[in-house]
Amino acid sequence: MNWRRLYATSQIIGVVGGISVGAAGFYAVIVIGVCRKFVGLSDNIAAFAIGLPSFIVLLAIFVKYLPDRLRKAGMLSDDPERFGPWFKN
Repeated sequence: MNWRRLYATSQIIGVVGGISVGAAGFYAVIVIGVCRKFVGLSDNIAAFAIGLPSFIVLLAIFVKYLPDRLRKAGMLSDDPERFGPWFKN
């Protein structure tokens, strides 16, 4: 088993997944607050009819575009495919 490839894959899944869920949740809460405060929607409608779909859309957008940005910032290792099917010392 190629442990470097496994580490890179788990790092990508963990970091990108965690940051994506956190950022999508943060922006969804802001959208819910704006809908409740300025539009005057009730709690259930703002949370489930507007907040949940916006969370899902933002999560998909972040999962798609964050790996390249995080790799450029140095927060992620190289692509797992670069390690090859064997250990390279």
